[in-house]
Amino acid sequence: MVFSLLNYLIFASLLIYGFRLRFKGAETYHNDLIFYYCIAVALAALGIGAGYSAASSGYKGASLFFIKLTALMALGTHFLVFLLTVSFPSAKKGAILRNFILLVWLVGAAFILFTNQYLEDISFQDGNLAQIRGPFYLPFTVGGLALGLLSALILFIRQFSFESKIYKLQSGILVIGILVGYVITFLLGVGLPHFLNVRWVYPLMMFGAALMAVVLGYGVSLTRIVDLFVVITSVLSFILYFFVVGGVTGFVYALVYLLVKEMNPLLLFGLGVVVFLLAERIGSFLQTRFKRILLGERAYAERLEEDLSSLDYSKGRDAVIQDFLDSIQKRIACSSVHLFIENNQNELALVRSISRTQTIESYTIPIKTPFIDLMLNNDVSILIKTEVITNYDYHTVKEEILDLLDKFSSDALVLLRDGRDIIGLLLIGSKINGSDFLDYDYEALLRVYGKLFVTAYYLKNIAQQSLVTTVDREIEYSEQIIQSLQENMDRIEHPHADIAFMTRSTRKLGGDFIDFVRMTPDRYMCVIGDVSGKGLNASMSMIILKSMIRTFLKETKDFKSLIIKINSFIKQYLPRGTFFSGLIGLFDFKERSLYFVNCGIPVMYLLSVSYNNPVEIQGTGKVLGFVKDIGPYLNVRKAAFKSGDILLMTTDGLTDAESVRGVRFGKERIQKNLLENRSVSAERIVRFLEEAVIEFVSQELNDDITILAIKFL
Repeated sequence: MVFSLLNYLIFASLLIYGFRLRFKGAETYHNDLIFYYCIAVALAALGIGAGYSAASSGYKGASLFFIKLTALMALGTHFLVFLLTVSFPSAKKGAILRNFILLVWLVGAAFILFTNQYLEDISFQDGNLAQIRGPFYLPFTVGGLALGLLSALILFIRQFSFESKIYKLQSGILVIGILVGYVITFLLGVGLPHFLNVRWVYPLMMFGAALMAVVLGYGVSLTRIVDLFVVITSVLSFILYFFVVGGVTGFVYALVYLLVKEMNPLLLFGLGVVVFLLAERIGSFLQTRFKRILLGERAYAERLEEDLSSLDYSKGRDAVIQDFLDSIQKRIACSSVHLFIENNQNELALVRSISRTQTIESYTIPIKTPFIDLMLNNDVSILIKTEVITNYDYHTVKEEILDLLDKFSSDALVLLRDGRDIIGLLLIGSKINGSDFLDYDYEALLRVYGKLFVTAYYLKNIAQQSLVTTVDREIEYSEQIIQSLQENMDRIEHPHADIAFMTRSTRKLGGDFIDFVRMTPDRYMCVIGDVSGKGLNASMSMIILKSMIRTFLKETKDFKSLIIKINSFIKQYLPRGTFFSGLIGLFDFKERSLYFVNCGIPVMYLLSVSYNNPVEIQGTGKVLGFVKDIGPYLNVRKAAFKSGDILLMTTDGLTDAESVRGVRFGKERIQKNLLENRSVSAERIVRFLEEAVIEFVSQELNDDITILAIKFL
């Protein structure tokens, strides 16, 4: 019964794997062959399972039929493997050979099923199947093994003629899979039962064929080269981490327990947690250092991420482009890097190239090209050349992409986009050492993709030549740029609200901002806050964040999910150490209500008509971009207002403003100012508060300030 269940499990698993490969993988001839191989092995496993079940129940005839069915399916697998090895990697199906093999298989099927030349009879003895073999049993079985080994040899020899390294790697995996699968299957199905009389292993033989199916599927679907040294290093570093964390924690915990057996259980548990966290930190550090020492320059992902995070956008467009491209070329150790930026004419225009071998002054790529459409439709942003060669999904645009890559001597393409909006494109040249781009390179580019996107966004939307020239030559003019970008918002005009706000940045370059997005005539999304940092870098992060929030609003209707998306974008895409402290809320002016999430807004006063003192209503909150998963910390609150109520919000630049004596402006002065001006308009509340802080400081402000006042009517 156990053997039957195991084979039924193989049957079900291979059916699922085969159909998944067939319908979710590329529609190629080789995938079809492996799909049929999976079906054949699945039916063979079903035959063994059903044969054992029938034999144990006394149905000898049915058992004999199922075992013959297994042999028939096994014969089919030999032919399928042969077809795979003689055709790979060509897409040509070889109809004549395929039809000839089908004819031979049908003749073999009749021979196996309708004669006793292969298997004469079976019996069930001591829980095992005893086979009475016909004269052609061994020739069929050994012939199948020989055909399998011959198939492996054919592919092994053929792979020396392949030019592409990815094809060589795929062929190597297929050869290993075939050899291992055939050896295991033959030992369990024939060698041990027939020659050593170990009959109980016979029903396990399909494990070898199932293993071969998985390896063949992996080999054919592989599209990127894997660096075995990187894989081994990762495994070794994980083992080091495991032993450091487990060993140190276990040793210290056991030592403390032996020395202080009467310690309070809660205290002992707390000590264990502290020791574990300390050991985890040490283990992580050693793991990172170990990988860096072994991999050397191969492990460039972290260094590239650090370089891109430290780009100084205040240096101007040309310097940013040069630093950007230099970092990519240095860390990846590639021969060239070519940067294209969308030019507002539905074209990607070449803005800068650095290359050791060629000089291309100008070049444009129309955005409405088949390969870009395909990448957008498939939600693909990074393409490695080997993937274009091997992945059937790109067969319709294969020549187009390869022509582009060859023109620029490139091995990787990075499409920088926001959804379907194209920002730019990177072409990364071949490795200086002559090696191909590996799976590690793909993962590294994926890791830094957000940083690449942010730089491209800056170059397209912020550092346009006309603007950057102004910033570079006369920094005082930059206030006009930031001010114009800040004012690009939906103004609120509603009979139930009198609204005023102001934003004042140090030297007019800062990270404070406020934005309103009209959802309906009565409902507006509001974002007010401070992006960490000062100067042009903070302003750049602020403008990008403001733009992305509007993009997210188009895609996300759930309020909490919106906050999670914003947090993830800040954490992954903006320069390291960037965070947003403020408030994101949804006003319903018809109902005079506000749904909001406090993201670290320092001041949120409600001065109600019901009482005379301003009350803080923001509650606790966590800044965005500080933790990876903000979800558990989010708390959506609701505030209801009456006619005559006043809502006042400010950023920390106001409360932290200091006088020449080092005294903070503080919340008390804000409360007092609001009480004194409660009868005036929202515009005058904001203006009087701004004047009060400027008079208090008596010098240039050291931090950006933003004030929002709403009087509900």
